[in-house]
Amino acid sequence: MATAVDQFCQLNFEESVFFVDHYKDLMCVSKDLLKSEMAVAKNCILQSTDEEYISLNDVKKVLTKSVFPNLYKLFQVAITIPISSSTCERSFSAMRRIKTWLQTSMLQERFNNTSILYIEKNIAKYINTDTVIDIFAKKNRFITLK
Repeated sequence: MATAVDQFCQLNFEESVFFVDHYKDLMCVSKDLLKSEMAVAKNCILQSTDEEYISLNDVKKVLTKSVFPNLYKLFQVAITIPISSSTCERSFSAMRRIKTWLQTSMLQERFNNTSILYIEKNIAKYINTDTVIDIFAKKNRFITLK
């Protein structure tokens, strides 16, 4: 599947048949129309660049939903498929580190939030910490005792 997806992203129809056959019925894509759309898109890209290798940015420049509807649908699927299970395995490793025997009393909501923070730590540079602090400061964190 990984090879077929890679070949699909390179707009090689013959090498990506496994991927296309797997998703054509689910996405309501005509195989014949897809083949012709791939040929046209590939020709457009190769005319605008001197290289034989087609990059993702080249495809994004040419690919529009109105001109290449079948290719557009399957391309969305191709770029969202996780090819390996490494992300999933990293998530389980992170969960073992977060929920130790000392922290077994942690509630599920807090565990979920802590896990997301730990697993997605690479995107921290895109988060505005001032906004997060303001949202946290506005919450009522007091427990009323009876």
